[in-house]
Amino acid sequence: MLLVLLGVSVIGLVHELGHFVAARWAGVRVEAFAMGFGPAVVSFRKGMGLRRGSAEPEYRKLLETEPQKARAMSPTEYRFNWLFFGGYVRMLGQDDMAPGKGVEHPESYTSKPVWKRMIIISAGVVLNVVLAAALFLVVFMVGLKTEPAWIGDVERNSPASEAVVVAGESEDDAGRKPGAD
Repeated sequence: MLLVLLGVSVIGLVHELGHFVAARWAGVRVEAFAMGFGPAVVSFRKGMGLRRGSAEPEYRKLLETEPQKARAMSPTEYRFNWLFFGGYVRMLGQDDMAPGKGVEHPESYTSKPVWKRMIIISAGVVLNVVLAAALFLVVFMVGLKTEPAWIGDVERNSPASEAVVVAGESEDDAGRKPGAD
C-alpha cells in the first residue's frame, strides 16, 4: 500500500511539475505549487522561509502594508497539504469555477495567448509520458527479475497437449513436461 501511495505521489509530483515549469516558461505567475489537497501542513516561500501551515495570509498582509518588502519575496508558495493524494498549481488569473473570469495583469494565465495556455495545460500529461518512457527504458536496461512461466496441468487431447508431454505419455516428444519452466 505504501508503494502505491509513493508511486501515485511521484506521478502527481511530475504532472504538477510539468504545469509549473510550463507556466513559468510562459511568464505566468504561479501563486501556489501544492502536493495534496486541503489545508497546508507545511509551506515554503523564498524570503519567508519554512512555515507550519500556509504563509499566504501573512504574504497578502505584507502586500498591503509593505509592498516593497513583499515584492522581494517569491510570489510562489510551495506546500504539502493534509490529503496527500494529487496536487495542484494555482496560477494568477486561473479560476476553474469561473473560466471566463480573468485577472487583468500581464502575468495572468488569462492574459496569455491560447497557444501558451494549451502548452501549460498539456505539460502535465506530456511530462507523465516522458516519465513513463524513461522508467520503461530503465527497467528494461537494468532488468526486472521475474519468475519464468510455469506449465500447469494440461488436458489430454487438447491443443496444449500437443506442445507438452502429458503425464504417463512418452517423454521422447519435443514438448515440455507439466511443472517445468
